[in-house]
Amino acid sequence: MASHLAVLEFHLKEAWRGWPGMALYLGYTLIVYVVLFSLWGSLEAPTWVLGYLWAAEALYMGVPRFWSQLHQEARMGELALRLALPYPFVLLRFQRYLATALLQVPWVVAVGGAVIWALGLPASLSLWSLPALTLGLILNFLLELTFALLTFRSTSPITLGVLLEMLRLLGGAVVLPLEFWPESGALLLFQPLAATFYLPARVAAGGEPVWLLVTLGWILVFLGLLARLFPRALAALSERGEV
Repeated sequence: MASHLAVLEFHLKEAWRGWPGMALYLGYTLIVYVVLFSLWGSLEAPTWVLGYLWAAEALYMGVPRFWSQLHQEARMGELALRLALPYPFVLLRFQRYLATALLQVPWVVAVGGAVIWALGLPASLSLWSLPALTLGLILNFLLELTFALLTFRSTSPITLGVLLEMLRLLGGAVVLPLEFWPESGALLLFQPLAATFYLPARVAAGGEPVWLLVTLGWILVFLGLLARLFPRALAALSERGEV
Protein backbone atom coordinates (compact mmCIF):
# COMPACT_ATOMS: atom_id res chain seq x y z
CA MET A 1 0.00 0.00 0.00
CA ALA A 2 2.83 2.38 0.90
CA SER A 3 4.48 1.77 -2.48
CA HIS A 4 1.25 2.61 -4.33
CA LEU A 5 0.89 5.84 -2.35
CA ALA A 6 4.49 6.70 -3.16
CA VAL A 7 3.81 6.19 -6.88
CA LEU A 8 0.66 8.32 -6.62
CA GLU A 9 2.65 11.06 -4.87
CA PHE A 10 5.26 10.92 -7.64
CA HIS A 11 2.61 11.33 -10.34
CA LEU A 12 1.01 14.20 -8.39
CA LYS A 13 4.33 16.03 -8.41
CA GLU A 14 4.77 15.31 -12.11
CA ALA A 15 1.27 16.60 -12.87
CA TRP A 16 1.88 19.75 -10.81
CA ARG A 17 4.96 20.56 -12.89
CA GLY A 18 2.62 21.16 -15.80
CA TRP A 19 0.92 24.06 -13.99
CA PRO A 20 1.48 26.62 -16.83
CA GLY A 21 -0.56 24.48 -19.20
CA MET A 22 -3.13 23.89 -16.47
CA ALA A 23 -3.44 27.65 -15.92
CA LEU A 24 -4.27 28.15 -19.59
CA TYR A 25 -6.75 25.29 -19.44
CA LEU A 26 -8.44 26.80 -16.38
CA GLY A 27 -8.71 30.09 -18.25
CA TYR A 28 -10.54 28.27 -21.03
CA THR A 29 -12.71 26.55 -18.41
CA LEU A 30 -13.57 29.94 -16.93
CA ILE A 31 -14.85 31.13 -20.31
CA VAL A 32 -16.93 27.95 -20.76
CA TYR A 33 -18.53 28.34 -17.33
CA VAL A 34 -19.31 32.04 -17.87
CA VAL A 35 -21.01 31.32 -21.20
CA LEU A 36 -23.01 28.34 -19.92
CA PHE A 37 -24.12 29.92 -16.65
CA SER A 38 -24.99 33.22 -18.31
CA LEU A 39 -27.06 31.45 -20.96
CA TRP A 40 -28.95 29.15 -18.62
CA GLY A 41 -29.33 31.89 -16.02
CA SER A 42 -30.99 34.14 -18.59
CA LEU A 43 -33.39 31.32 -19.45
CA GLU A 44 -34.46 31.11 -15.79
CA ALA A 45 -33.68 27.39 -15.73
CA PRO A 46 -34.45 25.33 -12.62
CA THR A 47 -31.83 25.62 -9.88
CA TRP A 48 -30.68 22.02 -10.31
CA VAL A 49 -29.68 22.70 -13.93
CA LEU A 50 -26.95 25.11 -12.82
CA GLY A 51 -25.68 22.58 -10.30
CA TYR A 52 -25.78 19.91 -12.98
CA LEU A 53 -23.74 22.00 -15.42
CA TRP A 54 -21.28 22.78 -12.64
CA ALA A 55 -20.68 19.08 -11.93
CA ALA A 56 -20.88 17.87 -15.56
CA GLU A 57 -18.30 20.40 -16.76
CA ALA A 58 -16.07 19.54 -13.80
CA LEU A 59 -16.04 15.93 -14.98
CA TYR A 60 -15.73 16.67 -18.68
CA MET A 61 -13.09 19.38 -18.36
CA GLY A 62 -11.25 17.78 -15.45
CA VAL A 63 -10.75 14.17 -16.54
CA PRO A 64 -7.34 13.47 -18.13
CA ARG A 65 -7.19 12.24 -21.75
CA PHE A 66 -4.65 9.47 -22.18
CA TRP A 67 -5.84 7.24 -25.03
CA SER A 68 -3.59 9.08 -27.51
CA GLN A 69 -0.58 8.20 -25.33
CA LEU A 70 -1.46 4.52 -25.73
CA HIS A 71 -1.65 4.99 -29.50
CA GLN A 72 1.82 6.53 -29.44
CA GLU A 73 3.15 3.65 -27.32
CA ALA A 74 1.70 1.19 -29.83
CA ARG A 75 3.47 2.94 -32.71
CA MET A 76 6.75 2.94 -30.77
CA GLY A 77 6.44 -0.76 -29.95
CA GLU A 78 6.18 -0.17 -26.19
CA LEU A 79 2.54 -1.12 -25.69
CA ALA A 80 3.05 -4.88 -26.13
CA LEU A 81 5.52 -5.05 -23.25
CA ARG A 82 3.10 -3.28 -20.94
CA LEU A 83 0.08 -5.36 -22.01
CA ALA A 84 2.00 -8.53 -21.19
CA LEU A 85 1.51 -7.56 -17.51
CA PRO A 86 -2.07 -6.25 -17.58
CA TYR A 87 -2.71 -5.74 -13.86
CA PRO A 88 0.44 -3.65 -13.14
CA PHE A 89 -0.18 -1.80 -16.41
CA VAL A 90 -3.77 -0.84 -15.47
CA LEU A 91 -2.80 0.03 -11.89
CA LEU A 92 0.09 2.29 -12.87
CA ARG A 93 -1.95 3.93 -15.63
CA PHE A 94 -4.80 4.52 -13.19
CA GLN A 95 -2.43 6.04 -10.61
CA ARG A 96 -1.17 8.50 -13.23
CA TYR A 97 -4.74 9.25 -14.32
CA LEU A 98 -5.90 9.71 -10.71
CA ALA A 99 -3.01 12.02 -9.86
CA THR A 100 -3.87 14.33 -12.74
CA ALA A 101 -7.60 14.18 -11.95
CA LEU A 102 -6.98 15.03 -8.28
CA LEU A 103 -5.34 18.25 -9.44
CA GLN A 104 -7.61 19.18 -12.32
CA VAL A 105 -11.13 18.35 -11.10
CA PRO A 106 -11.01 20.35 -7.81
CA TRP A 107 -9.62 23.34 -9.68
CA VAL A 108 -12.39 23.13 -12.28
CA VAL A 109 -14.99 22.84 -9.49
CA ALA A 110 -13.47 25.89 -7.82
CA VAL A 111 -13.59 27.90 -11.05
CA GLY A 112 -17.24 26.95 -11.53
CA GLY A 113 -18.05 27.92 -7.96
CA ALA A 114 -16.31 31.28 -8.40
CA VAL A 115 -18.33 32.03 -11.54
CA ILE A 116 -21.58 31.08 -9.79
CA TRP A 117 -20.71 33.36 -6.89
CA ALA A 118 -19.70 36.23 -9.18
CA LEU A 119 -22.93 35.97 -11.19
CA GLY A 120 -25.06 35.61 -8.06
CA LEU A 121 -26.70 32.39 -9.26
CA PRO A 122 -28.57 29.96 -6.96
CA ALA A 123 -26.60 26.74 -7.56
CA SER A 124 -25.26 24.14 -5.16
CA LEU A 125 -23.96 20.57 -5.06
CA SER A 126 -25.29 17.80 -2.84
CA LEU A 127 -23.44 15.68 -0.27
CA TRP A 128 -23.41 12.90 -2.88
CA SER A 129 -21.15 14.93 -5.15
CA LEU A 130 -17.90 13.27 -4.04
CA PRO A 131 -18.98 9.62 -4.52
CA ALA A 132 -20.84 10.54 -7.72
CA LEU A 133 -17.86 12.30 -9.31
CA THR A 134 -15.54 9.53 -8.11
CA LEU A 135 -17.58 6.87 -9.89
CA GLY A 136 -17.71 9.05 -12.99
CA LEU A 137 -13.90 9.36 -12.94
CA ILE A 138 -13.44 5.60 -12.61
CA LEU A 139 -15.87 4.80 -15.42
CA ASN A 140 -14.27 7.41 -17.69
CA PHE A 141 -10.87 5.78 -17.11
CA LEU A 142 -12.20 2.34 -18.05
CA LEU A 143 -14.09 3.72 -21.05
CA GLU A 144 -11.04 5.55 -22.39
CA LEU A 145 -8.78 2.54 -21.85
CA THR A 146 -11.29 0.34 -23.70
CA PHE A 147 -11.51 2.84 -26.55
CA ALA A 148 -7.71 2.91 -26.84
CA LEU A 149 -7.41 -0.87 -26.96
CA LEU A 150 -10.15 -1.12 -29.58
CA THR A 151 -8.61 1.51 -31.85
CA PHE A 152 -4.84 1.39 -31.29
CA ARG A 153 -4.28 0.05 -34.81
CA SER A 154 -6.00 3.04 -36.40
CA THR A 155 -3.97 5.23 -38.76
CA SER A 156 -6.07 8.37 -38.11
CA PRO A 157 -5.88 9.14 -34.36
CA ILE A 158 -6.88 12.78 -34.84
CA THR A 159 -10.21 11.74 -36.35
CA LEU A 160 -10.72 9.30 -33.51
CA GLY A 161 -9.99 12.03 -30.98
CA VAL A 162 -12.63 14.33 -32.47
CA LEU A 163 -15.12 11.45 -32.56
CA LEU A 164 -14.49 10.58 -28.91
CA GLU A 165 -14.96 14.18 -27.77
CA MET A 166 -18.19 14.52 -29.73
CA LEU A 167 -19.45 11.28 -28.20
CA ARG A 168 -18.58 12.58 -24.74
CA LEU A 169 -20.40 15.87 -25.29
CA LEU A 170 -23.54 14.39 -26.87
CA GLY A 171 -23.79 10.96 -25.26
CA GLY A 172 -22.80 12.35 -21.88
CA ALA A 173 -25.33 15.21 -22.14
CA VAL A 174 -22.64 17.55 -20.85
CA VAL A 175 -24.17 20.86 -21.97
CA LEU A 176 -27.83 19.85 -22.30
CA PRO A 177 -29.37 17.61 -19.59
CA LEU A 178 -31.43 14.71 -20.87
CA GLU A 179 -34.55 16.25 -19.31
CA PHE A 180 -34.49 18.82 -22.12
CA TRP A 181 -34.07 16.28 -24.93
CA PRO A 182 -37.03 14.93 -26.94
CA GLU A 183 -38.77 11.88 -25.47
CA SER A 184 -36.38 9.58 -27.34
CA GLY A 185 -33.58 11.09 -25.21
CA ALA A 186 -34.67 8.85 -22.35
CA LEU A 187 -33.30 5.90 -24.36
CA LEU A 188 -29.80 7.35 -23.86
CA LEU A 189 -30.10 7.17 -20.09
CA PHE A 190 -28.63 3.69 -19.72
CA GLN A 191 -25.73 3.93 -22.17
CA PRO A 192 -22.17 4.18 -20.77
CA LEU A 193 -21.47 7.82 -21.63
CA ALA A 194 -24.58 8.96 -19.77
CA ALA A 195 -23.46 6.80 -16.84
CA THR A 196 -20.06 8.54 -16.98
CA PHE A 197 -21.18 12.17 -17.09
CA TYR A 198 -24.94 12.69 -16.94
CA LEU A 199 -25.88 10.42 -14.02
CA PRO A 200 -23.03 11.43 -11.66
CA ALA A 201 -23.62 15.12 -12.42
CA ARG A 202 -27.39 14.72 -11.97
CA VAL A 203 -26.87 13.05 -8.59
CA ALA A 204 -24.38 15.75 -7.60
CA ALA A 205 -27.04 18.35 -8.43
CA GLY A 206 -29.58 16.72 -6.11
CA GLY A 207 -30.84 13.74 -8.11
CA GLU A 208 -31.64 10.34 -6.65
CA PRO A 209 -28.42 8.56 -5.55
CA VAL A 210 -29.87 5.22 -6.68
CA TRP A 211 -28.93 6.19 -10.25
CA LEU A 212 -25.29 5.66 -9.32
CA LEU A 213 -26.03 1.93 -9.44
CA VAL A 214 -26.18 2.29 -13.23
CA THR A 215 -22.70 3.83 -13.23
CA LEU A 216 -21.45 1.07 -10.93
CA GLY A 217 -22.98 -1.53 -13.23
CA TRP A 218 -21.14 -0.11 -16.25
CA ILE A 219 -17.88 -0.13 -14.28
CA LEU A 220 -18.30 -3.89 -13.78
CA VAL A 221 -19.18 -4.34 -17.47
CA PHE A 222 -16.05 -2.53 -18.65
CA LEU A 223 -13.85 -4.45 -16.21
CA GLY A 224 -15.13 -7.67 -17.77
CA LEU A 225 -14.70 -6.27 -21.28
CA LEU A 226 -11.11 -5.24 -20.58
CA ALA A 227 -10.31 -8.72 -19.28
CA ARG A 228 -11.18 -10.01 -22.76
CA LEU A 229 -9.58 -7.15 -24.68
CA PHE A 230 -6.10 -7.41 -23.18
CA PRO A 231 -5.21 -10.86 -24.60
CA ARG A 232 -6.72 -9.93 -27.98
CA ALA A 233 -4.73 -6.71 -28.13
CA LEU A 234 -1.57 -8.60 -27.17
CA ALA A 235 -2.26 -11.19 -29.88
CA ALA A 236 -2.74 -8.42 -32.45
CA LEU A 237 0.59 -6.89 -31.49
CA SER A 238 2.22 -10.33 -31.74
CA GLU A 239 0.99 -10.64 -35.33
CA ARG A 240 2.71 -7.34 -36.07
CA GLY A 241 5.96 -8.67 -34.58
CA GLU A 242 5.97 -6.25 -31.64
CA VAL A 243 6.20 -8.93 -28.93
